[in-house]
Amino acid sequence: MTLVAMCNLTMIYSTLVWIPTWLNSYTHQADQKQDTTNNNSTTLQNAPLPSLSWTLVTLFGLQTMLGLVQWSLHSSSTNKGAKKSSKGGDSSSSVFSVLNTSIAIGAVGTLICHVFAVLFGAGIFNQAKETSQLAVYLSLLTFYPASFVLGTDLKSWLRIFVHNSPGTYTEAAFYCQGMMAIFGAWLGSIVIPLDWDRPWQAWPVPCVLGAFMFYCIGTVVGLVVSIVMRQRAARNEFGIGSGAGTAQAGSKKNKSE
Repeated sequence: MTLVAMCNLTMIYSTLVWIPTWLNSYTHQADQKQDTTNNNSTTLQNAPLPSLSWTLVTLFGLQTMLGLVQWSLHSSSTNKGAKKSSKGGDSSSSVFSVLNTSIAIGAVGTLICHVFAVLFGAGIFNQAKETSQLAVYLSLLTFYPASFVLGTDLKSWLRIFVHNSPGTYTEAAFYCQGMMAIFGAWLGSIVIPLDWDRPWQAWPVPCVLGAFMFYCIGTVVGLVVSIVMRQRAARNEFGIGSGAGTAQAGSKKNKSE
């Protein structure tokens, strides 16, 4: 879990540095080629598309690798009592089935995020490509990584993300990362209507940056929550805690009487 959190933090940092760099380069090229303000505003609106597309492909590849690692760790931990003998073809086919399931869930998550973005004020036809990019980003940060572990278990999805009750360390990490990413995307939309005339104010760059920043925070929070849950489970297993303390106090009272 710690390794996955470190990989997530590295990915977040590189993406947050990459997006403004691409935006500045495209803005500089636009300033050299266009002189009128109308043409400048048009190029600034179209500038985020190439940079976000490149980071989108990078994010998909990294999330796929991390998801496969989490899937292998989760499957190995849950199948300790199962048979260890398995053929190579079965393992490869299971990997492909997990990938197909995760991609399908990610596509459904993209549709859900797109619908919610429209409900929160995004245009249905105006800048539809940018809105779809934001939806894919949010799906890759919320639905796609969790699908490698949860799969098609609808009860687990509802229990974690609707009823807010994750039960394991991995579920707590997914919950913190996903909720913080959605909150960051919503919070980033505040700076869009401000008249600062900055290139990073173009839709949906503030929402993407906010989602990545708070996803990074959610990764740290999820790691801390997982450590706390693990320590509590260890204390309960070895009888360390308030219950054990009260039992020892009661035994001392009985001996004194």
